[in-house]
Amino acid sequence: MQNTSFEKTLTPFNGVLRPVAAHSTGRYEKWGYSESKSGAITPGFQYTHDASPQYLPQNWSSHVHPEGQLYFARDGPLRVVTEVYMYSPEPMAKLLDWVSRIESILEEKNIPLSESTELFVMLQDDDCLYYFVNHTVRTQFWLEEVQTDELGIPDYDSPSHLKLYLEELYWSHVEHFCMHLYGGLPVKLINELICIFSHAMSDQITSRTSTFFYGQKDCKKFLKLLTLARQHPTDGHQICVVARLWMQVCSNRFQTHYGQEVSRLSRDQHIVYDPPRPSRISRIAGVLTFSASDKYLAKLNDIFVDHLVYETEWCPFVTSCLRDWKDTSLVAVLTLLLHLFFLFLKCSTALAVTSTALLSASFLSAILLGHRYNRFESATASEAYDHLEAIHSEKYDFQLIAFLYSLPKALHLWGLLALVANLFVMFGSYFGQRYALAVGFGFSLLFLLVQRLMSERTLFSFGGISFRLNLFGNGKTTKEAESIV
Repeated sequence: MQNTSFEKTLTPFNGVLRPVAAHSTGRYEKWGYSESKSGAITPGFQYTHDASPQYLPQNWSSHVHPEGQLYFARDGPLRVVTEVYMYSPEPMAKLLDWVSRIESILEEKNIPLSESTELFVMLQDDDCLYYFVNHTVRTQFWLEEVQTDELGIPDYDSPSHLKLYLEELYWSHVEHFCMHLYGGLPVKLINELICIFSHAMSDQITSRTSTFFYGQKDCKKFLKLLTLARQHPTDGHQICVVARLWMQVCSNRFQTHYGQEVSRLSRDQHIVYDPPRPSRISRIAGVLTFSASDKYLAKLNDIFVDHLVYETEWCPFVTSCLRDWKDTSLVAVLTLLLHLFFLFLKCSTALAVTSTALLSASFLSAILLGHRYNRFESATASEAYDHLEAIHSEKYDFQLIAFLYSLPKALHLWGLLALVANLFVMFGSYFGQRYALAVGFGFSLLFLLVQRLMSERTLFSFGGISFRLNLFGNGKTTKEAESIV
């Protein structure tokens, strides 16, 4: 519900003047059906934009966005842009009336105008939605005091923090209305953007926890585009490119609290308080999945720090998950084939059925997870965010999801243990229980030894110094020496 403090009833049209933010205009949500038809082509017909028969009021002109959207702009004391179809008389009359009344409000409030001020208006039924932008200070503003939550603007720390978001909205406006800015963009803004992406590329190369949202390969591509944009600062297509990148930079700065008292200096740094969620579910899941769920839980929490998602982290994670699920499904099938020998040997039917069911469940869960997440392997950060936000639980965090991710491997291991237990039963039936117990004891010792060696860190002592040797950490060996008391 809109705040009535900034709604003004206008006549002769029944409606209200309501503020809107540039990201809430529903630009990409509009749809309709074209009304194409056949017709005759006059002899020697050559269409030019100047030959267009449609009528527009004085100082108004039509423009086409690089994406194909038609919009209209007015050049005058108060510059105006709109996507209302002004070639239709009724919408045009309604729009012009709203613009006239907004100008009256400006005069009543004695709000000074400059050449850098531009008004955006759109019709919504009988209402009129609007905002102003200032091209000099690169911000968005309204006629009266507005509440940020009613405009869809996130919470902020300080006026300078809010200014970052208002600048993001400004660049969103420029991106959508870029073809009528005949003066173009100042070259210094393009040069500044080049420096930002240059630093970001070096930061991505030298740090694994860079807060910049694009990886080094993408930064390199954008630097080439910006070099071309610097050579054509007045071209509307290049203005659109620069505005979109500036909008992304401002968005990233707002999310990292750029220039604030507390700012995010690394991607995995929490700056928004989020209380821990200790739960028995995580401990139980860790036992049932042989600690596999703990690995997935740690990675999901690392990817979703403060509810931010980086494409450079999400895509490799999904690729790794898909590879694990595919390998598990193949191994599960091969392990199932071993059950063919039980048809000709004495074994426990109950254990054979149990291991078959567990391995089949492992195969099916791996296939289903792979099918579900195939499309996320090349997902954008926005798509990844929407997915993680949907599966994230305020009560359990990602504990249940981590358990689900580790289910194929856990079911396979439990099925494998049932298969091994059946082998012991088979040994006992052929060679006696003592032999089976001896083999089982030896197997248990081997299993514990492998588990010990495969643990993340193995502790041993040498020469009065205790060493922690990381055997399988990122393919490298690290040592931390500490004195033994």
